[in-house]
Amino acid sequence: MLKNIGLYLASAALLGITVACNDDPEGYDTSVDYASTQITAFSLKSNSTVLNNLDSVYFSIDLNSARIYNADSLPYGTKTNRLQVELTTDNCSTVELHFPREGKSDSIVNYLTNPNDSIDFSLGAVKLHLISADKVATRDYYINVNVHKVVSDSLCWNLKSPESLPSAISTMSDQRTVEFNNKVYTFVTDGTTRASLNIADYPLAASTPTTFNFPFTPRLSTLTSTTTTLYILDQNGSLYSSIDGTSWNSCNQTWESITAPYGDTLLGIANLNGKLTHVSYPSGPTSTVEADFPISGNSAAIRYVTQWSPTAQIITVGGLKSNGETTRTAWAYDGSQWACIAESTPMNAEGISVFPYYCCKTDTNTWVASTTSVLVAMGGKRTDNTIVRTIYISYDFGFNWTDAPVSMQLPTEMPLLYNSQAIIGNTTNHVSRAVKPITEWDTPYIYVYGGFTANNTLNTKVYQGAINRLKFKPIQ
Repeated sequence: MLKNIGLYLASAALLGITVACNDDPEGYDTSVDYASTQITAFSLKSNSTVLNNLDSVYFSIDLNSARIYNADSLPYGTKTNRLQVELTTDNCSTVELHFPREGKSDSIVNYLTNPNDSIDFSLGAVKLHLISADKVATRDYYINVNVHKVVSDSLCWNLKSPESLPSAISTMSDQRTVEFNNKVYTFVTDGTTRASLNIADYPLAASTPTTFNFPFTPRLSTLTSTTTTLYILDQNGSLYSSIDGTSWNSCNQTWESITAPYGDTLLGIANLNGKLTHVSYPSGPTSTVEADFPISGNSAAIRYVTQWSPTAQIITVGGLKSNGETTRTAWAYDGSQWACIAESTPMNAEGISVFPYYCCKTDTNTWVASTTSVLVAMGGKRTDNTIVRTIYISYDFGFNWTDAPVSMQLPTEMPLLYNSQAIIGNTTNHVSRAVKPITEWDTPYIYVYGGFTANNTLNTKVYQGAINRLKFKPIQ
C-alpha cells in the first residue's frame, strides 16, 4: 500500500534540532564520575573562507559515549583540514587535540597554550584528551566534523540502472500508469487492442504483469482513475469504465476528452449541440468550455485542501486549447465549477507531469535545513515540439510558479519527456522523535513512468529520483 508522503514533514521539521546529551539511561555507568573531565561547550571558530557563519554550526556533546559531532552535516565540498575550535572544560589541567596525519604519527595541539592552532578534521575523528585539575581523572573524547558526501539539496535520479516498464508484451507503443485502489496500475499496449496490465502494491514492487485485450481500440493517454472506477476513451470518443482494469463496459457517453477525476466523479469535455461543454459522469451540471481551457493534454489533476475552502479542490496545468495552441493557464475545480487560478504560467506546454513534492534549502546563517511542500511541474511538449527542460515549482497550490532551485533541475543525462506519469512512493515509516535509535525512515521517491521523447519514441524505463536530504537518516 502506498504511504502518504506527508508523513515525512513531521520528521523533516526536526532536521535542525539536535540534543546536547543522551537522556537514555540504558547502558550508562553511574559509577563513573565525568564531572572533573567534562567538556561543556564546543564550536568551530568563524572562518568565512571555509564557510559563512561557521561558528554557528551546532555540535552535539554526548557525555555517555564521549562523542562530539555535528548531526546535520556541513555542505558538500566543505574543507575541514584547517579549522580552529572553541571549547570549554571543567578547568582541566591538560587539554590536547590529537589529529591523524597520512603516513605519520598523530599531530598534537596543546589547546591551553595554543588555542588558535588549526586542526585537521579531514582524516577522521580527532581525539580530545583531558586530564582533570587534580591530575587524577582522564578522559578522551572523539570529535567528528561531518560533511555531506553528496549535495544534500539536489534532486538525483537512478540514471545508471533504471528499471524497465513492467510489461507482459515485448512490443510497447504506449503506456499509462495510475494509482487505483491504493495500488499502482501500469497499462501497456502494442498499438492495437492487445494490452498488458501490471498491478503493484507500490512503485516497482515485485509483481507479475498479465495480458488481456481491450474490446475496443483505446486512447491510452485518456486512462484515468477516480476513487472507485477506471475510465478510458476509445479512438471514437466512447467512454468506458472498469473496476479491475481488464473488463470494460460502455458508459453510453461520447466525449472529446477526459479532464480529471474529482472523488468518484469523472470530469470531461463533450461536444453538445456544436459547443464544447464541461460534462461529468455519472451526471452533473454542464457549462461552456472557456477559450483558454485545455481540451486535451492537460496535466494529471492534483487534489488539495486549504483552510479557505470547505471542499477539496483539484488543479490541472497546461494542455492544448480548442484552437490547437498550448495554454499557459492553471485551472482549479471545487466540486461545482472550474476557475482559472493562473493566467500565465511559464510552462506553456502539453503533457506536463505535475506532482506534490518538497523543496529543501539550508539557511546559511544558522545552517538549519528546512523542507517545504511544493507542487512540481516537469516535462511537457511545446508547440515547436521541443520538450521543456526546466523544472518549475509552486509554493501556493499552483497560483504562482517559478523556476525550481538549480539543485532540483534535471541532469543533462536525464531524458526529456512529455506525457509521463509521476508516482510518489515512500519507503518504510518512522516516528519523528524516536526514543530508540532510528533504523528505518521514510524516503519519498519520485517514480517517472513512460512518457515520450521529442521524436515521439516511448520511454520504456521507470526513473526513480529523490532529494538527497530526504534520504538521509533523520537527526535524533
